[in-house]
Amino acid sequence: MQSLNVRASSIVMRSTLVATVVEDGAVLLDLESKYFYALNESAWAIAQLFENESVSVEAILDCCRRWGAQAPDEIAVREFLNQMSACGLLEECAPAPRVPFIEFKGEWRVPVITRQREPLQTIVTSAFDPSVPLAE
Repeated sequence: MQSLNVRASSIVMRSTLVATVVEDGAVLLDLESKYFYALNESAWAIAQLFENESVSVEAILDCCRRWGAQAPDEIAVREFLNQMSACGLLEECAPAPRVPFIEFKGEWRVPVITRQREPLQTIVTSAFDPSVPLAE
C-alpha cells in the first residue's frame, strides 16, 4: 500500500474498521484483513478526528498542538498517519466543510499504532474446532 501525501491530503477512516475504546486508547478491527490495531490514547484522539468524516492533515496537526504536541511531534503525527495509510486504514477524499471537535483530556504522548502479528482468521479458525484450546 502506498503512503498518503500527508502534506496535502484530507483523509477519512475506512468504513470497514470497527473501534473499541479501551482504558488507554482503542483497538481497531479491520473487517477486511481481520487484523487488530492497538492505538494509544493520543493516537485514538487523532483517529477520532477522521473516524466519520474527512479532515485535512493540517487540521489534524492544529488539533494536536492544542492537545499539547510540540513542534518536533509533528514528524511523529505524520508518521502515525503514514503507518495507518500503509496498513490500508485510511482513504484520501475531499475535505469536509468543518473540522470535528474532539476533546482530549489525556496527557499528550507521541501517537502509536501497533498491528497484531497475525490476522484473526489464523488465530481462531472455528469456535467449534476441538483442536483450538478454549480461553480460560
